[in-house]
Amino acid sequence: MADRTILRVVLIGAESVGKTTLCEQLAAHYATAWVAEYGREHWERKIAAQDVPGEIPAWTGDEFIHIAEEQQRRENEAATRANRVLICDTNAFATATWFERYAGMRNAQVDAIGARDIVDLYLIPSPDVPFVQDGVRDGEKIRDWMHTRFLELICADGTPLVLITGPYDTRLAQATAAIDRLLAQHGATHG
Repeated sequence: MADRTILRVVLIGAESVGKTTLCEQLAAHYATAWVAEYGREHWERKIAAQDVPGEIPAWTGDEFIHIAEEQQRRENEAATRANRVLICDTNAFATATWFERYAGMRNAQVDAIGARDIVDLYLIPSPDVPFVQDGVRDGEKIRDWMHTRFLELICADGTPLVLITGPYDTRLAQATAAIDRLLAQHGATHG
């Protein structure tokens, strides 16, 4: 059973919008735990294991199930170490949307895992900053589609969300303001 005294804030969105950096900054600001994106870790290992350098490996549905389960497991474990709020760099729900991007359809098993996600607030960084290719990212061409799709799905779900926009140097202030409001709503304070 998940600890519901810990509020969960999930950063979700397209590639190269500063989610990971913002997660690290937020965790430091709130002196709490954060959960890295397991899907990226999995993908980097998969690319490194390729026999032909530069070859792009294919994804399987089973991998997405594994990634969603592992992301959720890591979140639940980190919640036991968190201080009032847990910061998550993506979640299983996002994994299901990435499956949709690659397969062109939803996967019922990955969607079911994502439906178990505990989220008190989504922070969605906008793709209005320059794309930086790090050799692992899928590419700039899908950023707008991913951003729009995440917004559509989260709005339909009804989970509270805050859009984070503008230059990188303003994003931390936007995110902390949103989390401070969340903490205040739940009778917790920062500090």
